[in-house]
Amino acid sequence: MSLKLSFQKIFKNFFQIIFKIFYGKITFSKIEKLNFEKFKIDEISHKNIRYKINEALYKVPKARVYTDTVEHVAIIQKNKLIPKVSYQQVDSYLRDENFNTTLKIGTPRVIKKFCGNILSLVQGASGNNYFHFLFDIVIKIELAKRAFPPQKIDYFYLPKKEKWQIDILSELNIDEKKIIDSSEFRHVSGDNILALEHPWYKEGLIQEGVNNLPEWIIFFLRERFIDMAKEFNNNELVYIDRSDSINNRCKFTNNDEIIDIVEKKGFKSYRVSDLNFFEQIYLFKKAKVILGPHGAAFSNLIFSSKGLKLFEIIPSDHLSLKCKRFSNFLKFDYRRFNLKRIQDKDGDMEMDKKILMDILDSI
Repeated sequence: MSLKLSFQKIFKNFFQIIFKIFYGKITFSKIEKLNFEKFKIDEISHKNIRYKINEALYKVPKARVYTDTVEHVAIIQKNKLIPKVSYQQVDSYLRDENFNTTLKIGTPRVIKKFCGNILSLVQGASGNNYFHFLFDIVIKIELAKRAFPPQKIDYFYLPKKEKWQIDILSELNIDEKKIIDSSEFRHVSGDNILALEHPWYKEGLIQEGVNNLPEWIIFFLRERFIDMAKEFNNNELVYIDRSDSINNRCKFTNNDEIIDIVEKKGFKSYRVSDLNFFEQIYLFKKAKVILGPHGAAFSNLIFSSKGLKLFEIIPSDHLSLKCKRFSNFLKFDYRRFNLKRIQDKDGDMEMDKKILMDILDSI
């Protein structure tokens, strides 16, 4: 270990000790010994469609929330960790509350105090992802509004506040002034912390959880937003260009070459980050054929129409069956193509031109 890293570790440990002295040691207690209210949510409905579910909202008085913004969230009352609604991953696996990092390091951030009821929607880094924002956070908001008077939710504690998130939240009648950004405030307290268990991720790897995504969530989100599509000059043959992703995963090393080939076959290339949320809905709603690498953009498939031809390119070792699950429920003509993962600074897949031409000739 370098001298610089050694000093950083010493500095970090020192401040963890100081904060632990100041705020106290976090311990784990049996749930029946804790003080909170639990509101059952047996169903959720939209446009007269009712979905039977089994969820619950927790109202924890005089509590605080700490997040490391990566894999851990702790909801704490009198230095006791609240189970079920605290969140912890270790090496990408969901674990029980005994693995929560606060039990070891405490809460090494200054508390930002708020007066009122705070709905906690933080869940580590995943909440910044478009898919997880829709299928986790939006769903939690909708569930919370059915268990607790919406007008009495004073703040929404989010993983990170970005423009595209604000666009979606505005359609849920959430004022931007009510949003608390956890990238700015990692430790907050309120009169009451409101929190829900994760609506579908209960154990194991997140990708394995996605493969069992509840049918009701898919159809609820579809019905909730599909009529908000914003028309623009689109093409019905869509190639998803993932070159705008900040992650190197599921990107083509020969992306420019692919775009050149597909556009000669009548496709148009789209980077979804260039479209707002409502234009993305329209693009997928009107598409007849969609081709592209696996990624968060395919979350918009829930807005696509029956009979869509979908061609997903994905690394052979990738566990996600998200697109297959969407296709089963929404009646798409779905085909999956696995490519061997490679190591490259500009991507991790190289699309074979022969495979690509076979796909295009099959349309």
